[in-house]
Amino acid sequence: MWRRFGLNGLNYFSLFIAVAVVVSLAVLVYVLVVPNFYRQPEVVYRMLVVFSLLSLLSIVSTVIYQASYFSYSESAFQHNRRERERWRSVWNEVLFNKAPLPTRTADTVAAEALLLLKEQMDPQQAEKARHTYEMSGLLQKDMRIMRSMGNLVNKVRVIERWAILCDPRTHKVLYDYCFARNDDLRRLALTSLARSMSLSGVSRKEVAQTFHNLIRDDRFSSGWIEQVLVLLGERGILLLQDLLRDPDIEMQRRALRALVFVRADECLDECMALLQSENPDIRASSLKVLATMNQVPAEAVQDVYRLLEDPVWFVRAQAALACGSLKGPQVTTRLYESLADEVWWVRHNSALALIELGPEGHRTLETALEAHPDRYARDMAYQYLQVS
Repeated sequence: MWRRFGLNGLNYFSLFIAVAVVVSLAVLVYVLVVPNFYRQPEVVYRMLVVFSLLSLLSIVSTVIYQASYFSYSESAFQHNRRERERWRSVWNEVLFNKAPLPTRTADTVAAEALLLLKEQMDPQQAEKARHTYEMSGLLQKDMRIMRSMGNLVNKVRVIERWAILCDPRTHKVLYDYCFARNDDLRRLALTSLARSMSLSGVSRKEVAQTFHNLIRDDRFSSGWIEQVLVLLGERGILLLQDLLRDPDIEMQRRALRALVFVRADECLDECMALLQSENPDIRASSLKVLATMNQVPAEAVQDVYRLLEDPVWFVRAQAALACGSLKGPQVTTRLYESLADEVWWVRHNSALALIELGPEGHRTLETALEAHPDRYARDMAYQYLQVS
C-alpha cells in the first residue's frame, strides 16, 4: 500500500517541482528581455538569485523525498520479511508440533505465510492448513473485505489468497465476483474460482454446473475461457464433454484448444465425432488433440487418412502429425504420398511423422530421397535425414 501512495506522491511532487522550475525560468527570461528591467541591473540580479535558489531548493527537495521514500520502502520490506518468517515459525509449530493456535489474527502477513506453507504440503496437511486458516480468523476477515464496499486492492489480494487456499466456502463469493463491474476483478475471480475448484475436491458435476453459464458469458474472451478450462484440469472433464457436444462452433473450439493441454482420454469419443465437422478449424483442432495425446483410436484411423486429402491445407497438416502415432503398413505409404503436397507445412509434418514412426519411417524417407518423383519431397526427406 505504501508503495502505491509513495509512487503517486512522488509523481505529483515531481510534476509540481517541474512546473515551479519552468515558471521560474520563464519569469527570469521575461525579466532579462523586457527593457525596463534591463536598465535596472539590481532587479535582474535579485531575480536571478531568487529563482536560482528556488530551483536549487526544488531539486534538493526532490532528492530528499526520493531518499526518504526508498529508505522507508526498504525498511518496510525488511519488516514485512521478518514478520513473514516469524509467522512461518508460528504456523510450523501449530501444524507440525501441535502447538496451540495463536490469538485470532487479522494480519495479512500471517495469512500469506500460512498459504505459502500450504502450497508445499500434501493434501491431508493442506486440509489442516485450511482449517487453521479459518480457526485463526483469517477467513472471516477475508469474507468481511469481500462483502464490504472496501478498497479494490484489498479485494484483489483476498482473491489471490483464495486461489491458494482452495476452500469450497469461498466458491460462492468468487462466483458472484465473476459478474463484478471491474474487468480485472472479474477475470481474477474467474481464474481463482477455477483453480480453487480444481484442487478442493469438488465433483466434476458441480464444476460443470458452476461454469456452465460463465463459459458462455460474453463478458469473458475466448482466451480467458480456455485458460479456465486448462486450470480446471481433470475436474473439468464433464464440462469439456458438454462443450464438445455443443452445436456452437465457438464452444467446440474452446474445448479443443484446452484439450491440447489437459489431454483427457475421456474426451476421445467427442473428438472423433468432430472429425466429421463441416468447419475446417474444428477438424484441424480435433486432429491436433489426437496428435498431442499421441493416440488415434482404431475407429478414427480411416478418418485421419481421409483428412490427409482434405481440401484445406492446415487440416492436411494436422492429419499428417496425427499419423505419427499410427501403426501399420498403410501409414508410411500415405505419408510418402503427402511428402509431395503443394504446401510446405504438410510436407514438413509428413516428414516429422515419418521420423516419429521409427526405423520404418526412416526407411521410407530414404526411399523418398532416392526415388520420389517430386523434387520437393526429395528435398524434405533430405532435410530430415540430415538431422535424424
